[in-house]
Amino acid sequence: MSANGPNKRLTIVIPALNEQDKIADTIDGVLPLARDLLDDFEIFLIDDGSTDNTGAIMDQFAAEEPRLTVVHHAQRQGVGAAFKWALQHAKFNAITLIPGDHAFKNEGIARMFKAAGAADIVITYRDNQSDRSLNRSFQSHSLRFLLNCTFGFWLFDYHSMIIYPVKWLRQIPVKADGYGYQICSLISLLQLGLTHVQVPVSLNAELKGSSRALRPRTYFELGMTILSLLRRAPIRHIDASQVPAQAERVPHQ
Repeated sequence: MSANGPNKRLTIVIPALNEQDKIADTIDGVLPLARDLLDDFEIFLIDDGSTDNTGAIMDQFAAEEPRLTVVHHAQRQGVGAAFKWALQHAKFNAITLIPGDHAFKNEGIARMFKAAGAADIVITYRDNQSDRSLNRSFQSHSLRFLLNCTFGFWLFDYHSMIIYPVKWLRQIPVKADGYGYQICSLISLLQLGLTHVQVPVSLNAELKGSSRALRPRTYFELGMTILSLLRRAPIRHIDASQVPAQAERVPHQ
């Protein structure tokens, strides 16, 4: 595959909190696509303090596939903490996060994997957000409009799945946790002038009940992330010659 195109070696992070009904569907979707479409991969399954059988299901998958590693958190630490841990332990030069609640259709994940290596950053955008609740759809479109007007990158989406370049992301300070980590990471990388492509993906039917993304704490986290990005000078001082050609990782134990 890499002989005729870009190298496709990817670290995949799948965090989950109490997703025993969805985590198997997520892994069953991602794993065969990774085997078929990537040159090599590793998957970190992060059990973020689950009190149900999420961690046990992850362990069952890892027992059958050596490229799966399960990390169990005794208490909930958040999506940002899971991603930061994986970033420090990744052995490949590209990394992405796929939610453990089977949020995305497999066809979109396949498009993202196929686009790996086409640019420094692969940014997916959700093309069926109108299928979600009116309130949730309005919030997503409003956030995108605010970020586009504020930072001028005019992306279709800032909070879908993204393939990041590990060697660059390790060089920039990303202090945000929770939902803010992705916005902070993406805008920081774009401020460096890295190339990007945008790829459409589709959401699976939204589960009934309230979404964690709608909680007041989430609004506060996103607001603080945007404020911190506005208050600091854009990151443009990284010397590309000083960035290692291969990402150096922290070995996991």
